[in-house]
Amino acid sequence: HRKRKATMLRGVTASRLFASRARPGVRAFAIEVNNVARWTSCKVASEEDAEKLDNLIVKQAMPNLKEMKGFGGMRRLFCKEKLDYKIMISFEGLENFKTYMSSSQREKILPILEEAKELTVEKKFHFQNFVLDRFSSERGEEATSALREDDPTAH
Repeated sequence: HRKRKATMLRGVTASRLFASRARPGVRAFAIEVNNVARWTSCKVASEEDAEKLDNLIVKQAMPNLKEMKGFGGMRRLFCKEKLDYKIMISFEGLENFKTYMSSSQREKILPILEEAKELTVEKKFHFQNFVLDRFSSERGEEATSALREDDPTAH
């Protein structure tokens, strides 16, 4: 009786597995893509080099992004201990991100990134795309709302 029950359970599990598989040629996402973040990261030799990157990326590249449909903003993170430098740009919706990736605004940014590479230890950037979700604290506020704008550890 137990062997029959185990076989039956295996059959149910297998049928559910096959039923939930995506159709050929169609990509199924378990995590919905509402927002996309593109991370650009590198290591710098000094805080001064990070400041120079800020001048190039934040001050020169960002104006090319501000008018793009669905642009959600830019954030910069810098670790003063390990000298890790990261920029995140975000877009509302996958289509807006795809539009950015093939846009003239991105083409204007690429020469700025080429110049900025020279300030990095490896002379290159690492890129990675993420599904971006923002979660709230228990009180319904954005989890980072407690950070002050003038707090250098918040950026």
